[in-house]
Amino acid sequence: MKIKLFKRYFKIDNVVYKQLTFRGYSKKNMRPHKISIKRKKNFNLRYQKNKFVLFLKEDGRLDNDLPLDNHISELIKKFIRTEVFKNLAFNSSISIDNPITLEPSTILIVKVKNFVGDQELFDFGKIISSFKDGNAVSIIWSIDKPFISTLRTVQLRSYVFNKLKSRPKGSKDSAETTFFLDEKFKFSKLDLQRNDALADGVFLSRDLVNLPANILNTETFEKELKKFKKIGIKVRVLNEKDIKAIGMNLLFAVGKGSSNPSKVLVLEWKGGKSGTQPTALVGKGVVFDSGGLSLKSSSGMVDMAMDMAGAAVVAGVIKSVAQSNLKVNLVGLIGLVENMPGPSAMRPGDVIKSLKGDLVQVNNTDAEGRLVLGDLLWYAQQKFKPKRIFDLATLTGAIIVALGKEYAGVFSNNDKFCDEFLSVCDQSNEKAWRLPLDKKFGDALSSKITDITNVGGSQGSSIVAAMFLNNFVKKETPWIHLDVAGVAKNTETIYSKNGATAWGVVALFEYFQRFP
Repeated sequence: MKIKLFKRYFKIDNVVYKQLTFRGYSKKNMRPHKISIKRKKNFNLRYQKNKFVLFLKEDGRLDNDLPLDNHISELIKKFIRTEVFKNLAFNSSISIDNPITLEPSTILIVKVKNFVGDQELFDFGKIISSFKDGNAVSIIWSIDKPFISTLRTVQLRSYVFNKLKSRPKGSKDSAETTFFLDEKFKFSKLDLQRNDALADGVFLSRDLVNLPANILNTETFEKELKKFKKIGIKVRVLNEKDIKAIGMNLLFAVGKGSSNPSKVLVLEWKGGKSGTQPTALVGKGVVFDSGGLSLKSSSGMVDMAMDMAGAAVVAGVIKSVAQSNLKVNLVGLIGLVENMPGPSAMRPGDVIKSLKGDLVQVNNTDAEGRLVLGDLLWYAQQKFKPKRIFDLATLTGAIIVALGKEYAGVFSNNDKFCDEFLSVCDQSNEKAWRLPLDKKFGDALSSKITDITNVGGSQGSSIVAAMFLNNFVKKETPWIHLDVAGVAKNTETIYSKNGATAWGVVALFEYFQRFP
């Protein structure tokens, strides 16, 4: 049998067959819906007929400046006098039927304390998101605190991934959301603009992680990020020839078994002062991880298109920073590879020379992410001399055993840097927990024949993996390693309902505003 392949057809024994291509998805990314801000005096009948949210304190006093319809006002006052309202716990909600509409619209009453804590502002966003359920909703903001945390939560939870539906329905979650504020309540338009930019980055990151590997391969990932040039980000692509010439042999070895070419994407945003050292963001971009010749089980492999979540977060952060025109210098380094078995794939036992110069014995081809990051970390330091480095990766399953799907694992060689970042994580409501870097765990990577191996047993294996990366970071360079394997997908967070979470985009975006 003779088979010849062409671009749009193939030939078997001189019989021509047309190649089928997958066209059943929308290439358009979902855009976050804008949230409107109005004053309370504009809360007219048009808005009162739809769903709306009212915050009431324990005394149940209604705002006299709110132009409520008499029927609604009397209904609410009557409800406040009931035992149901009196027994309602603080920060809890209850819905009542809207008396002026025949539509299935309701009024959500949220009972709040006189003093509202910062965490409760996020919780209110989650409550409103559930109540909104894809419909237009108005929020009467009577809390004497900034509303940006609540607004952000509502906006980020509106994300829906439906681009793989052959007949995608328009997302109801784009329906109008309006905050009504007191006349004297001050807010920053810049904060609102930056929040929209943040949502754009979060949605992009989620889209990338949610796409399967037959759609998002290394080349389509590259095409997506080349669009960044339109918003002032410099994009450079290192192809396989460049990667080999530079000496990133660890990274190159990971992708040798795949027909999809390995790439390194270099993203530069120069919003800060000229000559100021950049912060480096390094992302693991394994577009699919079969485990290579150390093959995963079928159940362990099924969701491995998400193994590029670290790279997706780097992309989302840099996009948000650029659209907000933050005064910070960033360089993003994304290693795009596919870890597959094949005639040219790296083998267990292979010895590979890293860009740093260390000889690495690869005892498990399924511990590939650290090989990608090792070369990228060294390249970042040699090429860009960064003042600090973040790396993000779905690196180990062991981090899920340690921290579940609630916390990202944080490892750092610099206490001050780490404390600053953890404080931002806490304030921005992205959970993170620091684990140790300890030489004792690094000893597990010792090899009888080379400088280092890529695995070191099952005990403390997330720390062992971090110690492998530590080997490629200069002592004088502040560095944080974020293992996001547990929080990247298939877990509900304050900002996401299901699917990809884009964990890290919010915290890093906030970090660069505070520590440019």
